[in-house]
Amino acid sequence: MKKYIGILFALAVIAMAGCSPSRLFVEHDYSYEGHFKNYESFNFLECEFVDSTLLCSDIQDAIRHQMEARGYRVSNRNPNLLISYNIFRSDLRFRGYQQPVIKDWVVREDDDATYKRIDYNLDEGTLMISLIDAESYQVIWKGYASKMMRNPNFKNNYFKGIVRSIFDQYPLMATAR
Repeated sequence: MKKYIGILFALAVIAMAGCSPSRLFVEHDYSYEGHFKNYESFNFLECEFVDSTLLCSDIQDAIRHQMEARGYRVSNRNPNLLISYNIFRSDLRFRGYQQPVIKDWVVREDDDATYKRIDYNLDEGTLMISLIDAESYQVIWKGYASKMMRNPNFKNNYFKGIVRSIFDQYPLMATAR
């Protein structure tokens, strides 16, 4: 009997691992034009998910939590960063870049750093989060997670884990002024 319970437990763990966010493909890119040392505040651009305000709320709450954990504050007046996010409802080809680790680049701000182009085939349901310099309207950082809709249980704060996985790629803290 104990043998069967052990086998059932092992099968349950394997089945749950198949649905975990660890199977996500998560990556990011950033712009060498970003002034990462100068950003301290943010706000959101309008949510584009007309069919689900709950989805907007869940994703915005998760992003807000990650930004505030890094010392950024929400600002309705003159934020340094604007945040945009989107879930792509079909597969897409996306051009990413291999770059120096962002934290290292911010310390050195190496003008000779180059981008190495990488083409990705991202799955339906890719969540893409963009940080936009509010003054220049340039995207300065983009994080994305693919394969997230393969989990049938994506309700109940599912996006918190996805957004955290994306923001694990953004180790920078807000400037203290």
